[in-house]
Amino acid sequence: MTTAKLLSSFTAQSQKFFLQFGGQGSPYLKELSKLYQEPDLKEFFDISFKTTSEIFERENKSPLLNEGFDFKAWVENPDGAPSEDYLARAPISVPGIFMTQIANYVLITKRGNPTSELIKATAAISGHSQGVIAGALVGLGKEGDEFLKVYSDFLKFIFYLGFNGQKVYPDFSIPAEVASASEANGDKNPSPMVAVIGYSKDELEARVKETNESLGLKGQDTVYISLYNTPDSMILSGLPSSLVKFRTKWKAEMDEKKFKFVFLKTTAPFHCPFMNESLPKFNSGDASVVPFPYSGSDLKVPVYSIFDGHNLQKDGNLRDILFKMVLIEPLYWDLAIAPVFTDSIHAIVDFGPSVVSQRLTGGHLKAKNIEKQSLCASSAKELKVLLEV
Repeated sequence: MTTAKLLSSFTAQSQKFFLQFGGQGSPYLKELSKLYQEPDLKEFFDISFKTTSEIFERENKSPLLNEGFDFKAWVENPDGAPSEDYLARAPISVPGIFMTQIANYVLITKRGNPTSELIKATAAISGHSQGVIAGALVGLGKEGDEFLKVYSDFLKFIFYLGFNGQKVYPDFSIPAEVASASEANGDKNPSPMVAVIGYSKDELEARVKETNESLGLKGQDTVYISLYNTPDSMILSGLPSSLVKFRTKWKAEMDEKKFKFVFLKTTAPFHCPFMNESLPKFNSGDASVVPFPYSGSDLKVPVYSIFDGHNLQKDGNLRDILFKMVLIEPLYWDLAIAPVFTDSIHAIVDFGPSVVSQRLTGGHLKAKNIEKQSLCASSAKELKVLLEV
């Protein structure tokens, strides 16, 4: 295999990459369908479909999978796939997004960026929300058949993470009064997570605190800040009814300041204590069919926590740690990507899906007046740079 120009250049100059992976909320099926056309990914898709078939054989009676789990049929005929609402369900979208970003990674390693050389040229890895699990898989530095075996284990794990998260919040319907209140605010498609853009961290924390206290939002009605994405862009999680109440309380102020309030295409309130029950549910049931003997000491490259920024190489078995990080603990993106603010990182490579996480990292770099080369495999133009030989 001829080594890609960018990787050759980095190797020659002892320069280092930061690898990152995206999270929930990005469309993925169109991107996955395009990747399915790549001959180099045949083995990858064969093991993907074998694994998803095994999962569905066990879970086909679940009402959460009532329109199937046939990714092979969906990528072969995207127009015949289920509705966007169904594809956004956590048990579908979480493994679908994971497959897409790992397909991007495998394609790059097969086209001029051999795993061993790429890993050697990588100083650190992380991933936005569920992307940290893809980061951990890549951080193991596996190749060939061994990689595919480990990938299958991770695919089962990430499915059951989404599946158990959805079991905690299985209601996809929005009460009519909540939909009406949201519409009156000028907002569409209320969901359990919403992006709030404009406030600083301190400003939003103060408003969330005041909302919960003044409106008596306690227990499952509580509104949480779940993802601290950029200095002025954060995500709230909670019941759609509670998020609409937050919006109603602060709408006049947000309109005056031209701040944004945008519901996400997601079906569970990730990254907050609402999901506390998901881990015990997983460990008492589905964990028994998920082989996951992977520990921090197995990581060949530092993978950084999206909760507190620590290096996962210091941890023991990663299963419960990753589960909590994605479903229960809040995300602090600046801590996860801290290495990119240092001189040790010379370029960022993002594996999608879409370019959302690339933009979030870019927001932090801009706020610090730091310029770094940033390339996303989901961008056809930037993929050419990564693959050029």
